[in-house]
Amino acid sequence: MNCKDCSNKLDSYLDRELSNTEMLELQLHLEGCPDCADSYEFQASVKRLVKVCCEQDKAPDAFREKLRQILT
Repeated sequence: MNCKDCSNKLDSYLDRELSNTEMLELQLHLEGCPDCADSYEFQASVKRLVKVCCEQDKAPDAFREKLRQILT
């Protein structure tokens, strides 16, 4: 796997939507590529932050639903 392939599959990896083989290939690439690992950490942090913010019920329901639709 190269960095471009990793970048293209990173969202699916974070959402656990890849096959077991693809998950392993991407994980191995992340372990050996600091740039892709940084990108993974950033995207994972953003997803965690959005999840936490959406669970706090501070935003209106319509906004939260629209955001969920955009992120999935």
